[in-house]
Amino acid sequence: MRYENRLPAEGINTSRVHPLRQFLQLAVGAVVLVVILVVFLQYAGALVARRIPFSYEQRVMERLDIEMGEAARHPEMTAYLNELAGRVSRHLPMPDDMSVTVHYNSEDVFNAFATVGGNLLFYRGLLARMPDENTLAMVMAHEISHVLHRDPVAALGGGIASTIALLGLTGNAGTGMAGQVMNHAGVLTGVQFTRSMEVAADDAALAAVNGLYGHVNGASTLFELFSASRDRQSSLAKTPWLERFLSTHPLDEDRIARISQQGVEHNWRSDGELTPLPVDFQRWLAVD
Repeated sequence: MRYENRLPAEGINTSRVHPLRQFLQLAVGAVVLVVILVVFLQYAGALVARRIPFSYEQRVMERLDIEMGEAARHPEMTAYLNELAGRVSRHLPMPDDMSVTVHYNSEDVFNAFATVGGNLLFYRGLLARMPDENTLAMVMAHEISHVLHRDPVAALGGGIASTIALLGLTGNAGTGMAGQVMNHAGVLTGVQFTRSMEVAADDAALAAVNGLYGHVNGASTLFELFSASRDRQSSLAKTPWLERFLSTHPLDEDRIARISQQGVEHNWRSDGELTPLPVDFQRWLAVD
Protein backbone atom coordinates (compact mmCIF):
# COMPACT_ATOMS: atom_id res chain seq x y z
CA MET A 1 0.00 0.00 0.00
CA ARG A 2 1.38 3.39 -1.04
CA TYR A 3 0.41 6.79 0.33
CA GLU A 4 0.85 10.02 -1.57
CA ASN A 5 0.55 13.59 -0.34
CA ARG A 6 -0.85 15.12 -3.49
CA LEU A 7 -1.46 18.85 -3.90
CA PRO A 8 -5.09 19.95 -4.58
CA ALA A 9 -6.01 20.65 -8.18
CA GLU A 10 -5.57 24.20 -9.42
CA GLY A 11 -8.67 26.40 -9.17
CA ILE A 12 -10.57 24.11 -6.82
CA ASN A 13 -11.67 27.07 -4.68
CA THR A 14 -12.47 29.33 -7.61
CA SER A 15 -15.95 29.40 -9.11
CA ARG A 16 -16.23 29.07 -12.85
CA VAL A 17 -19.23 31.42 -12.78
CA HIS A 18 -18.48 35.12 -13.22
CA PRO A 19 -19.02 37.09 -9.95
CA LEU A 20 -21.30 39.60 -11.69
CA ARG A 21 -23.51 36.78 -12.92
CA GLN A 22 -23.73 35.39 -9.40
CA PHE A 23 -24.63 38.85 -8.07
CA LEU A 24 -27.37 39.27 -10.68
CA GLN A 25 -28.80 35.85 -9.87
CA LEU A 26 -28.90 36.70 -6.16
CA ALA A 27 -30.38 40.15 -6.82
CA VAL A 28 -33.13 38.79 -9.08
CA GLY A 29 -33.90 36.06 -6.55
CA ALA A 30 -34.12 38.64 -3.75
CA VAL A 31 -36.47 40.87 -5.74
CA VAL A 32 -38.73 37.93 -6.62
CA LEU A 33 -38.78 36.89 -2.96
CA VAL A 34 -39.73 40.41 -1.82
CA VAL A 35 -42.49 40.72 -4.43
CA ILE A 36 -44.02 37.37 -3.44
CA LEU A 37 -43.72 38.19 0.26
CA VAL A 38 -45.25 41.65 -0.07
CA VAL A 39 -48.13 40.44 -2.26
CA PHE A 40 -48.96 37.73 0.26
CA LEU A 41 -48.68 39.98 3.30
CA GLN A 42 -50.58 42.85 1.70
CA TYR A 43 -53.54 40.61 1.00
CA ALA A 44 -53.25 38.66 4.25
CA GLY A 45 -52.96 41.83 6.31
CA ALA A 46 -55.86 43.43 4.45
CA LEU A 47 -58.00 40.31 4.89
CA VAL A 48 -57.42 40.28 8.64
CA ALA A 49 -57.94 44.03 8.98
CA ARG A 50 -61.26 43.93 7.13
CA ARG A 51 -62.57 41.53 9.78
CA ILE A 52 -62.16 44.18 12.45
CA PRO A 53 -65.63 45.51 13.35
CA PHE A 54 -66.28 48.96 11.94
CA SER A 55 -67.42 50.13 15.36
CA TYR A 56 -63.93 49.38 16.68
CA GLU A 57 -62.46 51.69 14.02
CA GLN A 58 -64.76 54.44 15.20
CA ARG A 59 -63.89 53.95 18.86
CA VAL A 60 -60.17 54.06 18.10
CA MET A 61 -60.54 57.33 16.21
CA GLU A 62 -62.62 58.81 19.03
CA ARG A 63 -59.96 57.93 21.59
CA LEU A 64 -57.19 59.34 19.42
CA ASP A 65 -59.14 62.62 19.31
CA ILE A 66 -57.49 63.78 16.08
CA GLU A 67 -58.52 67.24 14.90
CA MET A 68 -59.33 66.63 11.25
CA GLY A 69 -61.50 69.51 10.14
CA GLU A 70 -62.57 73.04 10.94
CA ALA A 71 -66.25 72.58 11.72
CA ALA A 72 -66.32 75.40 14.26
CA ARG A 73 -65.00 77.92 11.70
CA HIS A 74 -66.92 76.54 8.73
CA PRO A 75 -70.21 75.12 10.03
CA GLU A 76 -72.21 75.78 6.84
CA MET A 77 -69.75 74.08 4.49
CA THR A 78 -69.34 71.18 6.90
CA ALA A 79 -73.11 70.78 7.21
CA TYR A 80 -73.59 70.81 3.43
CA LEU A 81 -70.86 68.23 2.81
CA ASN A 82 -72.36 65.89 5.40
CA GLU A 83 -75.84 66.41 3.94
CA LEU A 84 -74.53 65.48 0.48
CA ALA A 85 -72.75 62.47 1.97
CA GLY A 86 -76.05 61.34 3.45
CA ARG A 87 -77.81 61.58 0.08
CA VAL A 88 -75.01 59.71 -1.68
CA SER A 89 -74.84 57.00 1.01
CA ARG A 90 -78.47 56.08 0.42
CA HIS A 91 -77.45 54.86 -3.05
CA LEU A 92 -74.64 52.66 -1.75
CA PRO A 93 -75.12 49.30 0.05
CA MET A 94 -74.04 50.74 3.42
CA PRO A 95 -74.51 48.41 6.43
CA ASP A 96 -76.72 49.70 9.21
CA ASP A 97 -73.76 50.07 11.58
CA MET A 98 -71.63 52.05 9.11
CA SER A 99 -71.65 55.82 8.76
CA VAL A 100 -69.35 58.54 7.48
CA THR A 101 -68.39 61.94 8.82
CA VAL A 102 -67.14 64.60 6.43
CA HIS A 103 -64.59 67.16 7.60
CA TYR A 104 -63.65 70.37 5.81
CA ASN A 105 -60.16 71.89 5.68
CA SER A 106 -59.66 75.40 4.30
CA GLU A 107 -56.15 74.77 2.96
CA ASP A 108 -55.61 75.24 -0.78
CA VAL A 109 -54.96 71.54 -1.44
CA PHE A 110 -56.46 69.78 -4.46
CA ASN A 111 -57.39 66.59 -2.63
CA ALA A 112 -59.90 64.62 -0.60
CA PHE A 113 -59.41 61.31 1.16
CA ALA A 114 -61.04 58.69 3.37
CA THR A 115 -59.44 57.33 6.51
CA VAL A 116 -60.34 54.83 9.23
CA GLY A 117 -63.52 55.19 11.22
CA GLY A 118 -65.52 56.51 8.27
CA ASN A 119 -63.85 59.92 8.33
CA LEU A 120 -63.59 61.88 5.06
CA LEU A 121 -61.53 65.04 4.64
CA PHE A 122 -62.25 67.52 1.85
CA TYR A 123 -59.93 70.46 1.14
CA ARG A 124 -60.98 73.88 -0.10
CA GLY A 125 -58.49 73.60 -2.99
CA LEU A 126 -60.55 70.72 -4.39
CA LEU A 127 -63.99 72.17 -3.64
CA ALA A 128 -63.10 75.48 -5.29
CA ARG A 129 -62.59 73.62 -8.59
CA MET A 130 -65.96 71.84 -8.54
CA PRO A 131 -68.16 73.13 -11.39
CA ASP A 132 -71.38 71.49 -10.18
CA GLU A 133 -72.80 69.18 -7.52
CA ASN A 134 -72.66 66.13 -9.80
CA THR A 135 -68.88 66.32 -9.99
CA LEU A 136 -68.63 66.85 -6.23
CA ALA A 137 -70.99 63.92 -5.65
CA MET A 138 -68.65 61.70 -7.69
CA VAL A 139 -65.77 62.61 -5.37
CA MET A 140 -67.98 62.07 -2.33
CA ALA A 141 -69.26 58.72 -3.59
CA HIS A 142 -65.73 57.58 -4.40
CA GLU A 143 -64.47 58.31 -0.88
CA ILE A 144 -67.54 56.77 0.77
CA SER A 145 -67.00 53.66 -1.37
CA HIS A 146 -63.52 53.34 0.12
CA VAL A 147 -65.12 53.28 3.57
CA LEU A 148 -67.76 50.79 2.40
CA HIS A 149 -65.09 48.47 1.03
CA ARG A 150 -63.04 48.89 4.24
CA ASP A 151 -60.11 50.09 2.13
CA PRO A 152 -58.54 52.46 4.71
CA VAL A 153 -58.22 49.79 7.40
CA ALA A 154 -57.23 47.18 4.80
CA ALA A 155 -54.46 49.40 3.46
CA LEU A 156 -53.30 50.06 7.02
CA GLY A 157 -53.27 46.36 7.90
CA GLY A 158 -51.54 45.30 4.71
CA GLY A 159 -49.02 48.13 4.96
CA ILE A 160 -48.10 47.29 8.55
CA ALA A 161 -47.71 43.58 7.80
CA SER A 162 -45.54 44.10 4.72
CA THR A 163 -43.45 46.84 6.37
CA ILE A 164 -42.61 44.64 9.34
CA ALA A 165 -41.60 41.86 6.95
CA LEU A 166 -39.41 44.17 4.87
CA LEU A 167 -37.69 45.53 7.96
CA GLY A 168 -37.02 42.01 9.16
CA LEU A 169 -35.77 40.92 5.75
CA THR A 170 -33.57 43.90 4.90
CA GLY A 171 -32.48 44.98 8.38
CA ASN A 172 -29.57 47.42 8.30
CA ALA A 173 -28.92 46.40 4.72
CA GLY A 174 -31.78 48.70 3.77
CA THR A 175 -29.26 51.52 3.53
CA GLY A 176 -27.21 49.67 0.92
CA MET A 177 -27.88 49.07 -2.74
CA ALA A 178 -29.31 45.58 -2.28
CA GLY A 179 -31.61 46.73 0.49
CA GLN A 180 -32.84 49.66 -1.58
CA VAL A 181 -33.63 47.38 -4.51
CA MET A 182 -35.68 45.08 -2.29
CA ASN A 183 -37.46 47.95 -0.58
CA HIS A 184 -38.38 49.56 -3.92
CA ALA A 185 -39.70 46.24 -5.19
CA GLY A 186 -41.94 46.02 -2.13
CA VAL A 187 -43.25 49.55 -2.61
CA LEU A 188 -44.09 48.99 -6.28
CA THR A 189 -45.97 45.80 -5.44
CA GLY A 190 -47.99 47.70 -2.85
CA VAL A 191 -48.84 50.32 -5.46
CA GLN A 192 -50.55 47.71 -7.60
CA PHE A 193 -52.60 46.63 -4.61
CA THR A 194 -53.98 50.12 -3.92
CA ARG A 195 -54.87 50.72 -7.56
CA SER A 196 -57.36 47.84 -7.49
CA MET A 197 -59.10 49.61 -4.61
CA GLU A 198 -59.39 52.78 -6.70
CA VAL A 199 -61.01 50.96 -9.63
CA ALA A 200 -63.58 49.31 -7.34
CA ALA A 201 -64.34 52.65 -5.66
CA ASP A 202 -64.80 54.35 -9.05
CA ASP A 203 -67.29 51.68 -10.16
CA ALA A 204 -69.33 51.87 -6.95
CA ALA A 205 -69.28 55.68 -7.01
CA LEU A 206 -70.52 55.84 -10.59
CA ALA A 207 -73.47 53.59 -9.72
CA ALA A 208 -74.29 55.80 -6.72
CA VAL A 209 -74.17 58.99 -8.82
CA ASN A 210 -76.51 57.42 -11.36
CA GLY A 211 -78.86 56.40 -8.57
CA LEU A 212 -78.85 59.90 -7.08
CA TYR A 213 -79.30 61.95 -10.26
CA GLY A 214 -80.63 59.42 -12.77
CA HIS A 215 -77.61 59.90 -15.04
CA VAL A 216 -73.78 59.99 -14.87
CA ASN A 217 -73.19 63.35 -16.54
CA GLY A 218 -70.44 65.18 -14.66
CA ALA A 219 -68.73 62.07 -13.33
CA SER A 220 -65.91 62.13 -15.88
CA THR A 221 -65.42 65.87 -15.25
CA LEU A 222 -63.72 64.95 -11.98
CA PHE A 223 -60.91 63.11 -13.75
CA GLU A 224 -60.63 65.79 -16.40
CA LEU A 225 -59.94 68.25 -13.56
CA PHE A 226 -57.38 65.88 -12.07
CA SER A 227 -55.70 65.56 -15.43
CA ALA A 228 -55.55 69.32 -15.91
CA SER A 229 -54.00 69.80 -12.46
CA ARG A 230 -51.10 67.41 -13.02
CA ASP A 231 -47.73 68.40 -14.39
CA ARG A 232 -47.72 66.76 -17.80
CA GLN A 233 -44.13 67.81 -18.37
CA SER A 234 -42.76 65.17 -16.03
CA SER A 235 -40.71 62.30 -17.40
CA LEU A 236 -43.29 59.75 -16.31
CA ALA A 237 -45.97 61.48 -18.36
CA LYS A 238 -43.88 60.83 -21.48
CA THR A 239 -43.96 57.08 -20.80
CA PRO A 240 -47.61 56.09 -20.16
CA TRP A 241 -46.83 52.39 -19.62
CA LEU A 242 -44.40 53.28 -16.83
CA GLU A 243 -46.83 55.76 -15.29
CA ARG A 244 -49.52 53.08 -15.29
CA PHE A 245 -47.24 50.78 -13.31
CA LEU A 246 -45.90 53.32 -10.82
CA SER A 247 -49.00 55.39 -10.13
CA THR A 248 -51.08 54.62 -7.04
CA HIS A 249 -54.20 55.52 -9.05
CA PRO A 250 -55.33 54.52 -12.53
CA LEU A 251 -54.47 57.08 -15.19
CA ASP A 252 -57.07 59.80 -15.64
CA GLU A 253 -57.67 58.85 -19.27
CA ASP A 254 -58.20 55.22 -18.24
CA ARG A 255 -60.75 56.26 -15.62
CA ILE A 256 -62.63 58.45 -18.09
CA ALA A 257 -62.71 55.59 -20.59
CA ARG A 258 -63.98 53.20 -17.91
CA ILE A 259 -66.80 55.61 -16.98
CA SER A 260 -67.90 55.66 -20.62
CA GLN A 261 -67.67 51.87 -20.80
CA GLN A 262 -69.67 51.39 -17.59
CA GLY A 263 -72.33 53.79 -18.82
CA VAL A 264 -72.79 51.80 -22.01
CA GLU A 265 -72.82 48.44 -20.23
CA HIS A 266 -75.45 49.55 -17.68
CA ASN A 267 -77.40 51.76 -20.09
CA TRP A 268 -76.88 54.84 -17.93
CA ARG A 269 -77.63 58.25 -19.38
CA SER A 270 -74.67 60.56 -19.89
CA ASP A 271 -76.51 63.72 -20.94
CA GLY A 272 -78.64 64.55 -17.91
CA GLU A 273 -79.06 68.02 -16.43
CA LEU A 274 -76.30 69.07 -14.03
CA THR A 275 -77.27 70.15 -10.53
CA PRO A 276 -75.73 73.48 -9.47
CA LEU A 277 -73.88 73.89 -6.22
CA PRO A 278 -75.66 75.79 -3.41
CA VAL A 279 -76.04 79.51 -3.97
CA ASP A 280 -73.85 80.28 -0.95
CA PHE A 281 -71.14 77.76 -1.87
CA GLN A 282 -68.60 80.39 -2.98
CA ARG A 283 -69.29 82.44 0.14
CA TRP A 284 -68.59 79.40 2.30
CA LEU A 285 -65.30 78.90 0.48
CA ALA A 286 -64.32 82.52 1.06
CA VAL A 287 -64.63 82.27 4.85
CA ASP A 288 -61.17 82.15 6.47
